Amino acid sequence: MIVPNEMITPPPAKAHPTTRAAMRKGRIARWLLFLVGVGSLPLTVFFIDLQPRVASKNLATLASLGISLSALVLGIALPIGGTLLWINRRRRKALRRFPWVSWPVRYIATRRYEWVQLLDQHRVPVSTLILSTWPRDIGKLVNHSTSEIWFAGDPNKYGIVSRPGGGDLRYAYRSRFRPAPQFTFRTDETQSNTGLRPEYQLVRERGHTVMKPVDESAVPKRHGGRNDERYPAPRMLRRVLAFLLDWVIHVGCGIGAAVAVSPAFAPDAITRHDWQHVGIKPIVPIGFFLAASAFDRVVIQSIFHTTIGKALFGLVVIRPQDGEYPSFGRLLAVWLLHVYLPYGLLGGPGPDDLENYFLPAVRRRDIRRGGTP
Repeated sequence: MIVPNEMITPPPAKAHPTTRAAMRKGRIARWLLFLVGVGSLPLTVFFIDLQPRVASKNLATLASLGISLSALVLGIALPIGGTLLWINRRRRKALRRFPWVSWPVRYIATRRYEWVQLLDQHRVPVSTLILSTWPRDIGKLVNHSTSEIWFAGDPNKYGIVSRPGGGDLRYAYRSRFRPAPQFTFRTDETQSNTGLRPEYQLVRERGHTVMKPVDESAVPKRHGGRNDERYPAPRMLRRVLAFLLDWVIHVGCGIGAAVAVSPAFAPDAITRHDWQHVGIKPIVPIGFFLAASAFDRVVIQSIFHTTIGKALFGLVVIRPQDGEYPSFGRLLAVWLLHVYLPYGLLGGPGPDDLENYFLPAVRRRDIRRGGTP
């Protein structure tokens, strides 16, 4: 019996030998990272239980070091390894269910993220997918010179992107939280006497990248800068002192709360500089410090537009884009980014508009005198 060609079901993507070989890459590293993270959990508990029961000071120091190292491994290896295994599971699922399909694409990239738009035969976008890419690998699999890719998956959900041949695999998915920049043109501009349209260039505006004529593309001056004439009152020293005061308050709240909830607290150990027997686990003051910081910088600041330290020095916080008071959501995002910042400085992903997450503080009297809010 002869089966018509249109009735032949294409094989799944994993049937390609090059794809099967690519699926095996990194398998050991992913599982090893995850298992190390899982194993560090009981190891951390063991060291925490061991530390108060050892008699030797040197052994107590080693136990404390073991707690720190195992907790560090737990906080890094477990979430990263778990995420890699979850992505690999979805990748294998897509390659098992869907065949490779050749798509014409349009490539979009920023400093930290990259997207591909799958195009139909009329080059109309069907779907826009963000690639799961480390910052150092952006532009290596696909770039602006790429005109065609292989895709296995559901264009409206997720799938796998590869160069033609199926040997280079990259997880891609639709994201509501990180949409691709929208490129638009201002068409209401009058043409010059010569009939030529003015030149256009990319401009960042309210979180989107848009095209504007060159003569209108000057980016508005950001609010709250050092030489911003809209806020003339001097404030540099006030900002430094307010920051230090807020920091002291948050640290004091963290230490005070840790002492209050630690029945084994031994103040005489502090006088002897015997830090191993103070009776407070390091994670406790850190947790209360973060809680105090979040309450002051997010909750209080969303209501009164200032923290305790800023209020004592007559400062309020504004958004640098437009000079308005930041919302609760923006303050929460700023606080979370500042907590995440040490990891981000080591090369982790982060927002494109990083400067918008450092909110300037200005004098309240400048706001009352005619500022934007």
